[in-house]
Amino acid sequence: MELDQIKQEIKKIFEERLNINVAKFNVDDDAGLFADDGWGIDSVDVIDLVLGIEKTFGIRLAQDAEVQKHFASVNTLAAYLKTRQAEMSAA
Repeated sequence: MELDQIKQEIKKIFEERLNINVAKFNVDDDAGLFADDGWGIDSVDVIDLVLGIEKTFGIRLAQDAEVQKHFASVNTLAAYLKTRQAEMSAA
């Protein structure tokens, strides 16, 4: 899956699982997921986001600091998921 497709899937998860109207959000893909001036996701939203990612991408996410650093923005999360998909394909 291409990076732009991954970003679209992430935003689809935002809409379906987090009830965020992405079309009305005026933030770019570098905006912080947890920032008030970004996506404004909270700790409860993260659970739904992780579940949505695991279901959509078929990737199991560990609950550790290594994975958490990739949840900075849509861009960092998409890049991480693309890497994970490549690793799974190679295995």
